[in-house]
Amino acid sequence: MSIIHRVLDKDIHLLKLNCPLYGCWAKELEAKFQDAFARGARQMVLDLEEVTFVDCTGLAALVAGYRLFGSRQQNFRLVGLQDQPKLLLELTMFDRIFQVFDTVFEATGSKPVRPLQPTVSNFAVQPTV
Repeated sequence: MSIIHRVLDKDIHLLKLNCPLYGCWAKELEAKFQDAFARGARQMVLDLEEVTFVDCTGLAALVAGYRLFGSRQQNFRLVGLQDQPKLLLELTMFDRIFQVFDTVFEATGSKPVRPLQPTVSNFAVQPTV
């Protein structure tokens, strides 16, 4: 896994991940968050477009980033969620906390947050006769 770090503006930083987020990669991501914050980042955009899987340690890393950048000012933004990470956020109800955008351009612009669209439809269980 590689984590690409770009400075988009003096206080807006972008981290782009390119494979599943779990285990030791979660710790590395948390270290990148800390490093960016120490370098003056006040808004973090996390591009997950190439991340196909996030486990509980990956989710914990996302929460750490949220606490560092976005808990009050909503300066922690996720971009390009694939199906499994999106479902994980829905099931854990973090989709109500994180700001999620389709593109980096939207995340760095002034557009309002677009809530996640549910991937699991509601269904009723039919009794068997």
